[in-house]
Amino acid sequence: MLLRRISLVTITLVSLLVTSVKAQENPGLVLMNRMVEAFSTLSYEGVFVRSHDSHMNSMQVRHSVIDGVEYESLLDLDGEKIEVIRIDDSVICVYPNMSFANNADPITTPFKRFEEFNGERLLKGYNFVVTKQGLVAGRRAQKLELRPRDQYRYGHEFWLDIETGFLLKHDTLKSSGKILDRVQFTSLNVSPNLSKNDFVPRMGTYAEHVIEVTPKSIPSHWVFDWLPAGFAPVWRGARQINDNASMMLLSDGMTSVSIFIESTKESKPLTVMSMGSTIAGEKTSMMNGKPFLLTAVGEVPDATIRKLLSVIMPRQK
Repeated sequence: MLLRRISLVTITLVSLLVTSVKAQENPGLVLMNRMVEAFSTLSYEGVFVRSHDSHMNSMQVRHSVIDGVEYESLLDLDGEKIEVIRIDDSVICVYPNMSFANNADPITTPFKRFEEFNGERLLKGYNFVVTKQGLVAGRRAQKLELRPRDQYRYGHEFWLDIETGFLLKHDTLKSSGKILDRVQFTSLNVSPNLSKNDFVPRMGTYAEHVIEVTPKSIPSHWVFDWLPAGFAPVWRGARQINDNASMMLLSDGMTSVSIFIESTKESKPLTVMSMGSTIAGEKTSMMNGKPFLLTAVGEVPDATIRKLLSVIMPRQK
């Protein structure tokens, strides 16, 4: 159950962009706003490596705006070379063959989470520190640290390309300084000669369009009597996953925590597990005499998941 929830959360994209005068005055947020702009406007082609939880894999990414249309591709260079192609809002998954498509897990760019962020909430949860400069992938880069103000979120270190503002490297860190997740470019070209032909499925592969279904918005019957500073609900209410389950979403502007609620016949004590920087926990809670399984998943410390599951409760009528 927990593994299924983790897989669902890893492909959930949250849109949280907020601009404020205070954010514009903060040098760190100015750098991050420049990074956000680079993601959508810059043409680039490169290879990056992601390492987490004793695993490592490399991916090739391409991005360009051609005739006013945004094109992007992400190709897994390890294993079966699954590819995702995005042309504006249209998404195509490319597999070696049809049978492989039925069993493969979707891939998403780990940089997607930084394309849109909430500056107001970030300032409540993190101290921004602009530190040293150095080289990443052969390019001059500026280091930006997001130091958590409490124990309920991880720290982050960004290396941003000085010339373009593009994100070259990102580390997610525990309070001890241990790196939980690292994404780093090993090569990058910010002036590639890309055309529409670079964003079509490869010959001999099987491609299918991804149909994104927006879950139905429903009232939430559960509330939190406490949240860490900066964290707030993303939606007004909840989203219906199926006839038996719903989902709530919290965010501090950098990371998110998903809460799944579904009816159950079993009673489960609090159980917590980790997969790299992602922590998941579940427990059974009662509402109107009926048991419900509550599952919380997010890239936050263990203490955050435990605390959130202890303070969520049925909404009083």
